[in-house]
Amino acid sequence: MHKSFGLGAMFGLALVASTAFAVPFELLTGVDEGRWPGPGRTVVPVAGGGNSQPGTFYDDDRLAGVGTQGPTITFIGTGQPLLGPNEFGALSFVFKRSSVPLGNGQFPYMGIDFLGGPLLDLDGNAGDATRSLIPVDGENAVVIPETTSIIDLAIDTDLGAVDLLTFDATGTSEGGPGVSWKVGNTVNVMAGTGPDTTETGPINPLIDTRLGFVTQHVALNGATNIWRIEDLGYEFWQDTLLDNSASADELGTFQFLGAFSGWYVKRDPITREFPTLTGAGIGQTPWPAVGTNGLGETFTTPPGFPAPTATITSGWPADMFDAPNNGGSGSTDLGSYFDNVVIPTVSPFSDGFVYLESIGFGINNSGDPVYLDSIGYDIVIIAQEEKSTDLWDYAGLQRCMSTPMAVECAPFDFDDDADIDSDDYVSFEKLLTGPSA
Repeated sequence: MHKSFGLGAMFGLALVASTAFAVPFELLTGVDEGRWPGPGRTVVPVAGGGNSQPGTFYDDDRLAGVGTQGPTITFIGTGQPLLGPNEFGALSFVFKRSSVPLGNGQFPYMGIDFLGGPLLDLDGNAGDATRSLIPVDGENAVVIPETTSIIDLAIDTDLGAVDLLTFDATGTSEGGPGVSWKVGNTVNVMAGTGPDTTETGPINPLIDTRLGFVTQHVALNGATNIWRIEDLGYEFWQDTLLDNSASADELGTFQFLGAFSGWYVKRDPITREFPTLTGAGIGQTPWPAVGTNGLGETFTTPPGFPAPTATITSGWPADMFDAPNNGGSGSTDLGSYFDNVVIPTVSPFSDGFVYLESIGFGINNSGDPVYLDSIGYDIVIIAQEEKSTDLWDYAGLQRCMSTPMAVECAPFDFDDDADIDSDDYVSFEKLLTGPSA
């Protein structure tokens, strides 16, 4: 677990919001555990004809915790994965849409990986000094204690820039008919990442720029501490835990490419409150729009795969994912979503959060006949700034130790025993030990 201790308050600096920093953002979890992000909606094959049949997508507006809760997810396949589908209640997702060949027709299909929770070590030994991102024969992946999925960003609100430094997340999914439980969990990393987590840089730098723009948002309701993020180019790689597949020894089985847009929101440094975002003019989710900027373009695939390049298409054989209403079920006001779902999930020890969305495209290097090199790959990332503590937090802990348990003291009840005592103080002290891996 990444930890940090801010001493700014000791010197009176806690009253001034920092404008430039680089820090991991922890992917948020804890919403609708074990469920799909939305109720089912019917998707009709656009190409139609023959034996084509409608499919059901459980993606709603691609946001967790909105409206009607999605149904419970059951793993489909053989055995049980290390981590169950949406075991941690993810707010971040990667989406893959496809069209399954069905005789002389097609069947729309969507795969969702729920991102968040502890990181995985695929060599089966979380206690050694190395971590492997590729499976090892005879060993099963293990959870690395005291870790969490992260996206590492450097945000400079003065210069109006954001850098994407690292992405490292665990994914869980429903699997598929007849597949091994090892496809139910995935590792998701930056393009160019090696088996031992070293990073060598982009392979498609025109898309994977890892640079974006940040602008102050002029809120309609007068709220402050809100910034717009745009054009943050990325490429992420996704790999399963399979040790007997053709791509087991290579990273980049799936490539997700595109450009993030979104929001960065900070607490007020004095009141420690987030701004009210409902009515701030944040806008709506982009779906059901579907991105077509990669359509027909050719991109480099990771080293080690048979084909050195891949060209983005629309689907099999002509399922136009850019057709109206075939990308999602409708828009949701993000300001209200942030107020009602995201902010209550953010730790009181975190100073802010980011929301990133991408209408992207992707490449399948596995030989799987379902997911193709198409425009059907989208991403939502919602993450909080790495938790930190300062003297403001320390003062709050002291007040809570000398008074009966109150609602505002709940964040300090680390052992969940409905009181604030010396055991909770010890847990709080661990947040003051400085950075650690």
